[in-house]
Amino acid sequence: MKIFIAVPTYENITPDTFKSIYGLDHCGHWLVFDYVRGYDVATARNRIARQTMDEGADYVLMVDNDVVLPSDALRNLLDEPVDVCLGYYAHRDADNVYRGKTCVCKLYDESGKKHFNYPLESEYTDDEMRELRESGVRRELIHGGGMGCALVRADVFRRIEFPWFSWVTYRDGGMLSEDLSFCEKCRMADIPIYVDPRVGCGHLLRHVQAVM
Repeated sequence: MKIFIAVPTYENITPDTFKSIYGLDHCGHWLVFDYVRGYDVATARNRIARQTMDEGADYVLMVDNDVVLPSDALRNLLDEPVDVCLGYYAHRDADNVYRGKTCVCKLYDESGKKHFNYPLESEYTDDEMRELRESGVRRELIHGGGMGCALVRADVFRRIEFPWFSWVTYRDGGMLSEDLSFCEKCRMADIPIYVDPRVGCGHLLRHVQAVM
């Protein structure tokens, strides 16, 4: 298969992120790397999606410029191919502090909550991800999450409407970031989203010391 690996970045790719991409186990697949710089993240992701199709790739692996991949990330994400599968990493709050939660949201009762209901009590914790991994789970169905490590089948972009990624503001003042709005569009198109508990990524905390 042909896998397009791309980084949306307004500035630069951190050395640790690039090194982790360079060190990926390619599993015998054809890998193509590129980045989109100088745009807002929604525009960058849309350009990456378009380039994925232009490249004739089977999948795109989106990697944020401050996420560090484990070397077996691609191997595990492709182990049981699905339309959308995420890795997970630390979620920083509004103060840029890590409080033990990940950027992955559990399924919830649609009648009880709206949108992603930030701040999210539905986020998986690191401990919950470890428990899933240790129990042998390879694919956990989720509501959605951050796309700092996201493997997406190219055909998904043909099944949902453009723009695939966009910030959304609701009448009640609620907002969705571009990655979560993409997840909502997938759900509306009956495209399930999964997380692979084996793909735990680093998330560089460059400004504030993490609270462990």
